[in-house]
Amino acid sequence: MAKKLISIGDLEWIFVEQLRESSRNWVGVSVISEGEGDWRVVIPVRTRSYMRADTWRQVAAIEKRLRSIYALAA
Repeated sequence: MAKKLISIGDLEWIFVEQLRESSRNWVGVSVISEGEGDWRVVIPVRTRSYMRADTWRQVAAIEKRLRSIYALAA
């Protein structure tokens, strides 16, 4: 199945909203392009210092789910 094309800004917004729904910890994220529609989530160092283990797991699960659905538009 083809992935839906999405902008970086929209993808960041969706990611933060899904994390906000599933976690009490709010985490700022950035999405960076890794070529040909591929992407990954980056969390700033100052945010990583206070993240709990359950938040790390939620970030990984959300990223995995969204990577299966979305590709970055050129």
